Amino acid sequence: MATARFFLILPALFLGACAYHTSRSSAVVVTDTQGVVEGCTRLGVIDGKSELHSVLLPDTARDTVVTRLKIRAAEIGGSHVVSSAADIKWKGPDTSGTVYKCNR
Repeated sequence: MATARFFLILPALFLGACAYHTSRSSAVVVTDTQGVVEGCTRLGVIDGKSELHSVLLPDTARDTVVTRLKIRAAEIGGSHVVSSAADIKWKGPDTSGTVYKCNR
């Protein structure tokens, strides 16, 4: 009986670890090119790390990191994030990004 409950709860645990875009976070740009944010105001450094990062496939891990960076940047009023995770060839381990507010 305990095993059956575990398998019922397991999907809920994975869904709880997912990151979901809002309309504000969808507008955030994640880039690995510093020139994109020239003239913008630096707001701070954030981290896109997920608790499941180490068990996800590299492409899924990258998508999760980028999504979390967008969400966290939107929470502090950012419009752009400069991060190495924006590179399609990113394999980790750096999950941080610098948030900027651009008035363009």
